[in-house]
Amino acid sequence: MKQPFFKMSKRLERGTIFWLTICILIVFTPRVYMLLNPPELSYYWEYNIAQKAFKQRFQASLPSTKTKVQLWKSCDPNQLTIQDWQKLGLSPKQAASLMKYRDKYGLHSLEQMQQIRVLDQYILNQIKDSLRFEKAAHTTTNESYQKASPTINNLGKQNAQTPAQREIKKLDLNSASIEELVALPGIGSYTAEKIIQYRQRLGGFISLDQLHEIKGLHPELIQKIAPFLVCNYKIQPLALNTVSIERLKQHPYLSWNQANSIVKMRQQLSGFNSIEQIKQSVLIDAQTFEKLKPYLSL
Repeated sequence: MKQPFFKMSKRLERGTIFWLTICILIVFTPRVYMLLNPPELSYYWEYNIAQKAFKQRFQASLPSTKTKVQLWKSCDPNQLTIQDWQKLGLSPKQAASLMKYRDKYGLHSLEQMQQIRVLDQYILNQIKDSLRFEKAAHTTTNESYQKASPTINNLGKQNAQTPAQREIKKLDLNSASIEELVALPGIGSYTAEKIIQYRQRLGGFISLDQLHEIKGLHPELIQKIAPFLVCNYKIQPLALNTVSIERLKQHPYLSWNQANSIVKMRQQLSGFNSIEQIKQSVLIDAQTFEKLKPYLSL
């Protein structure tokens, strides 16, 4: 008779059956228990709670598209503190910049506040109906502002006057201060500073058309302020025989290479005898010379 390949003893067979029974019980006992005793939980309810919490976290992480503005029934913008502007929605940096502007120029009208770059237009539109501007405070704290530009501040009164009485007292572009330029329609402190900086580099304006040379000053704005401006001939000339190369290269009509060539030519000639001698430089063309000529002297 053929012997079996694998033969188990009775003892080994009983042991194997015992451990298989234990494994089956370990695997299936929890399942049977859960089936007979279902937990009192609603998985649908848990899912809704988790989904709602996720939506709340997601919406909180999104940037706010509109600032919640706290309104007053009536307020003077000159009396608002830096904390008040932050409550309205401005950042600390924006509020600090606005306070510096207020301390320097004051806040006198809604039109003026619309020109302030750091003041969000959404916020201004929300609070404009609550703003009041004290007339008495305007005349006392900003008397120089009115005197600097009587034409613009009293424009409404002039419209009611006869044509003979509507003569405009124009502002001299070569002597106007930042405060006087800010009084012009559409001009803010940033634009006023750019005009004065360009005037200093130029040595003075000889024509209102030179305003078009200032980067960022749009033709529409120039056309708007031109009726209120006049350009008196007050030039600070560049003395060709003594001016430094640093001053020459600051001039808007000269590049560094052109300024350097003028200084080197002056050294070679031991000084210029006439302004026209700078045309001997290959870097100074006829167009540049004609633009620069009013600003040169010996």
